[in-house]
Amino acid sequence: MIERRREKRTQVRWPIRVAGISTSGEGRTIDASLCGLLFETDADLETDQLVTVRIALDTNTSIECAVQIVRTVNAYAAEIRYISAADRQRLSFALMMANEAAVSSGMSSG
Repeated sequence: MIERRREKRTQVRWPIRVAGISTSGEGRTIDASLCGLLFETDADLETDQLVTVRIALDTNTSIECAVQIVRTVNAYAAEIRYISAADRQRLSFALMMANEAAVSSGMSSG
């Protein structure tokens, strides 16, 4: 299988809110990168649909991005189409912290 992702995905379970023209809902991320995310939601979404996703990175920090749904099997895979520079920086930091936590927990359990 050929890996087509531009960025490595990190497993994260962040709460999200999804809003589109004719749908909205809540859910959770499964994994994320600076280019895309995989998430579950109660919103009814379709392939190629553009929606806004608000992601709560922690209790004090959330970001918002526009994503395009690229796959809808079992969960929604989405490519980030727009994110502000400030929110991209926040996402980058949160992903770095999640990766460090995963490495630390893996090292301490061995």
